[in-house]
Amino acid sequence: MSLPKVGLYLRLSREDEGESDQSMSIANQKTFLLQYVRQQGWPVTEIYADDGYTGTNFDRPAFQRLLEDIRKKRIDLVVTKDLSRLGRDQIGTVYYYQCFFPAHGVRYVAVSEGFDTAAGHTSIALPFLAAANDFYTADISRKVRAALDARRRSGAFIGASPPLGYRKDPEQRGKLLVDGERRWIVEEVFRRYLESGSVRGTARALSAAQVPTPAQCRGEGSRGVWSDTMVRRILTNPTYAGHLTQNRSEKASYKITRRIAHPPEAWTVVPHTHEAIIPQTQFDRVQELLRRRSYRPPVGEAHLLTGLAFCAACGSPMGYVREGARSYMVCQGYRRGSKRCTSHRVREDAVLSALGELLRTLVRAIDPGELAARTLPRTGDETVRRRGELERALQACRRRTVHLYRDQEEGVITRTEFQELLLENRRRREELEARLSALPPAPRNDPAWWTERVRETLTFAPLTRPAVLSLVDRVLVEEGKQVEIRFRFRMPAAETVQNG
Repeated sequence: MSLPKVGLYLRLSREDEGESDQSMSIANQKTFLLQYVRQQGWPVTEIYADDGYTGTNFDRPAFQRLLEDIRKKRIDLVVTKDLSRLGRDQIGTVYYYQCFFPAHGVRYVAVSEGFDTAAGHTSIALPFLAAANDFYTADISRKVRAALDARRRSGAFIGASPPLGYRKDPEQRGKLLVDGERRWIVEEVFRRYLESGSVRGTARALSAAQVPTPAQCRGEGSRGVWSDTMVRRILTNPTYAGHLTQNRSEKASYKITRRIAHPPEAWTVVPHTHEAIIPQTQFDRVQELLRRRSYRPPVGEAHLLTGLAFCAACGSPMGYVREGARSYMVCQGYRRGSKRCTSHRVREDAVLSALGELLRTLVRAIDPGELAARTLPRTGDETVRRRGELERALQACRRRTVHLYRDQEEGVITRTEFQELLLENRRRREELEARLSALPPAPRNDPAWWTERVRETLTFAPLTRPAVLSLVDRVLVEEGKQVEIRFRFRMPAAETVQNG
């Protein structure tokens, strides 16, 4: 009788680290199995070891190599210390020892339990043992999750990678510190959103300005293309207002890597745990805007009152239809076929004209000079400071390029070192240039110039989306082309205007 071609399979993962002894270590598993096969008089063809891989799935490099060798007839006897080393997922474990191994003529032995597929009487007990291993993993998963939840509620950050704009405190576990090299990206996302009022428009603007994406900041991607999802994930994260927010999503189960997003009410939010990047008032304003329906079309400008105009009768948003050169606002409830409402049709340009005239009337009592004096940008403005820092860093990069060429010529560094350092310096320079181009224009500290800009702004000609979003709470369109405009500030009296 020919000797079997034996493959020893060893596995250890975090779920086994709680064992009271060291019997589960890879080294001890190997010693145990080698002693067993020597007693049986079997030669070892190959040893397969997965150190640090969970038993809840079978996507493990050494195990996959074992399966490949089985298919190639290099192994016909698999030996493990116990059944849990093969796997802790009941369905998968049973499949391999009851289906895959027999189909390929492979014998399986779990030494500690005394199970050997060559002995038919063990086949009934094995499924129960596999189920017990599966339950063990589920129990460990539940306990780990409970411990992590407790740490989250205490205000400790438990993630592997902190949110963009933050870094882990090396001296205090679970504490977040602002990342001075990355915070500008978060500030830029919020600033551009407040300017456009559009998630999609913000993503396009960030991509056009070559602002590094979160993946690029982690070193995981080369394409600097922002998506709506990236922008929205940052805009809705209270962590940026100083309130540590975790549990925004979780794995579907301990067997599945797919993640399920939680609604905001299920997030774990601990207030005032670290320094904020975004002021609370700015963060709250963004959340309010996000709750409104807003979009930016593929071409052209978005409608100025999108997400702000509603039917006064049924509360449905007002949609837009174009007839020739004119655009009309129409009740969406009516357009969807509701018989409880009418069209409430009104010309868009007439509503905007009335809004602009009303705003100009309201600001007549405002002195542009006084307002300009109160809002004049200071020379110490944050934008000016950041621009200076970036320009100095760029100058340092240029000087370093010159030094690298000189060091290579003088033999201080090898050509290989020169190329590596030059490439690193070039990447750094490109990042600084992208950050510099993404900054808003530096404010002019010129009172006369600033007074004129304020005066132009108060004419509301033309109306802009940022101005409308800042001043208008909602526009209610009534039947008969009457429009009620509600502002975000206190009005001297209710304003209702008639439109054609």
